[in-house]
Amino acid sequence: MFPASVVKPIDENLKYIVEKIEAENSCLSVLAASQFRYTVTQNSLELTIKEPRKFNVLEEFIIRAGMEFNPPPTANELASILGLDSVFVKSTIANLQSLQTLTDTPQITVTAEGSLFYAQGSVPKPPYSVQIYAITDNLAGKITFQYESLDDVVINQPDLAKFVNIEEKMPAISSLELTDIQEMIQSANLPLHVPAEGKFITDFKVRGTAQTVGRNISIFVIFDGNQDQLNIQIRSGKEIIEAATKKMAELYSAEKICLEELCQLSEETINLQREISLNQK
Repeated sequence: MFPASVVKPIDENLKYIVEKIEAENSCLSVLAASQFRYTVTQNSLELTIKEPRKFNVLEEFIIRAGMEFNPPPTANELASILGLDSVFVKSTIANLQSLQTLTDTPQITVTAEGSLFYAQGSVPKPPYSVQIYAITDNLAGKITFQYESLDDVVINQPDLAKFVNIEEKMPAISSLELTDIQEMIQSANLPLHVPAEGKFITDFKVRGTAQTVGRNISIFVIFDGNQDQLNIQIRSGKEIIEAATKKMAELYSAEKICLEELCQLSEETINLQREISLNQK
């Protein structure tokens, strides 16, 4: 005799995903599917960016002199060596100093940044600014970057924070070093810091105040009859959020999540599904 069927609390708006999950794998049974609201933090960042241009002959001579002469020459000494008007040489040096290719000293001294550009046969163009947004997501455990601001919309769903303690482990944007920002933006595949092409983020500033933005997610509680185990899956639309799914699994294993409070799913219901699965094998 088979046990009674399992009562599954499934959000009407998520039934199409539930049907897809179960259709793709007959061993899986979705016991609960609910929508929640949670918050992320959005910061506006102003990035300072430098890109290269090919240096001219005089700029090349000046930078080479600063790197190869020992001791490095002054502007007047180099002008005499090259047989050029010192005013012309001094003007070019002043421009290279303003681009932070040379240090602001009497002797021609190349900066570390100047050496990087010189190795590629270039000097930097005047810097320019770009505004992007940093999204700190403690549930997903990551900081992402994008050009467009998140829309702050009202989401009429239960607040996940009331059921799950989402620890704020991600660092504040303002506490990050420039190298952190450079590496993270490179990982995000935004073409803003590309050292191989001589394009560098040389500074960043956090503008305005941090904004808390609500986001909509779905939680699926899935029983795997083949493995005889319960899995919790987090999705944004149809997309599985892997980091958040892993974190929720860790919280559940540590008994920091009560499924009955989260989605009215009792141990009795879970055990009933387990019994049904065993009888079907």
